[in-house]
Amino acid sequence: MFKQSLLVVSVAALVTACGGDSNKKSSNNNPFTMALTTSGDNAADYLVTQDDILTGTVSAQGAGLEHSGWQYYYPAGKTIFVIGANTEGSAYQLEDKALKEVNSFNYEHGTVGTMGKTGDTLLLSNASWSSHDPLKLSTFDGNTGKAGPTVSYTIYNDGTGTPGEGSVPWPTSLIVRGDKLFVSYLKFNDTPTYTAVDENKASVAIFDYPVTEGANPTKIITDSRIPPMGVHGRTAGLVKTDNGDLYGWGNGEISAGFTIASTKPSGIVKIAKDAEAFDSEYFFNVEEATNGGKIFWLDHVGGNKAIARVIMPTTATLDHDEDSETPEVPANQVSWEDFSITNGLYRQKLVILDLAAKTVTDVEGVPLHFKRVTPSIQVINGKVYMAILTNGATDVYEIDVNTAKGIKGAAIEGKTIRAFFKL
Repeated sequence: MFKQSLLVVSVAALVTACGGDSNKKSSNNNPFTMALTTSGDNAADYLVTQDDILTGTVSAQGAGLEHSGWQYYYPAGKTIFVIGANTEGSAYQLEDKALKEVNSFNYEHGTVGTMGKTGDTLLLSNASWSSHDPLKLSTFDGNTGKAGPTVSYTIYNDGTGTPGEGSVPWPTSLIVRGDKLFVSYLKFNDTPTYTAVDENKASVAIFDYPVTEGANPTKIITDSRIPPMGVHGRTAGLVKTDNGDLYGWGNGEISAGFTIASTKPSGIVKIAKDAEAFDSEYFFNVEEATNGGKIFWLDHVGGNKAIARVIMPTTATLDHDEDSETPEVPANQVSWEDFSITNGLYRQKLVILDLAAKTVTDVEGVPLHFKRVTPSIQVINGKVYMAILTNGATDVYEIDVNTAKGIKGAAIEGKTIRAFFKL
């Protein structure tokens, strides 16, 4: 059961969080396009369109394009790419305000690890729990929807031939800056046991860009002030601000998928524009600023600002092994707990961060909530849109990134909306 649940996490948690320069501001009269997941025994994924998402309900009943299995949704250019766990992929664009499939393709490189984009080009890297085979970096054209070249690349290879003695990288962001690609990554041991290693160090591999077949990093940089960079299944472990600075964050909690809790605080480090090393004079201790909170997801929303979900401390204890004979343990010590709502804990706080000033502002009007799949962030007229689950109900919220205020919108008929797009 543990293995099965983690396979679901590896597919579902990634689905739509955006990184890189994906936070393009959008303002047009097209409807919102949303990646909606229904609930119940026959739950499915849909792309649906709707003009008004602040009143009434959002539903896939009698509308939308259904996709089988777990899907990865990501925008680039004027296209939404939908890539499934079963190798099938599609590209959609709006034509006369209606979704139209403009291309279909096969993705045959296994588990999707992370996504990013540069300009109108979508970048996608696979990942592996245990194999030391080279990784694959694929590109897709956001104007035509067509798949582009795929090349092999290697972050590192420390296998000894004995499973468990080495580790494999799991990328958590793909950021292009100039002629370099920055790839933040986690480490898992090289057996299919889902064991995270090297819990007290953040790592970023730097490649020449465009990446050529068989590429190795030009350098790997590390920082021991925070835990490993990002969280499994996210695409914004590292983000780029408008002036070219890069910021990376760490969590390090067992409940967020780390096997051993990091001794480093949840915080943010910086790679200054034009630099290829961590800025030793910059450190943003978010855990200290939030009285013990741990970043669970973060993305850039313009200027030096970012929006983030922070897992707040709790006194709750939970069953960690499905054995009534053993005592419950604190929630933050239950493996992968932050990815599950089974125990009904709502302890994620939404905040706006000023990365340069190192300040944290709670988003007013948004309650503590749960979110495993973080939505793709697109700034639309200074607003971002999210699905917020609390007390058993899921609703749309409109967030003003300048005032840090949220407004409750339409009720969501279904499990969640993974992402909101304006094409």
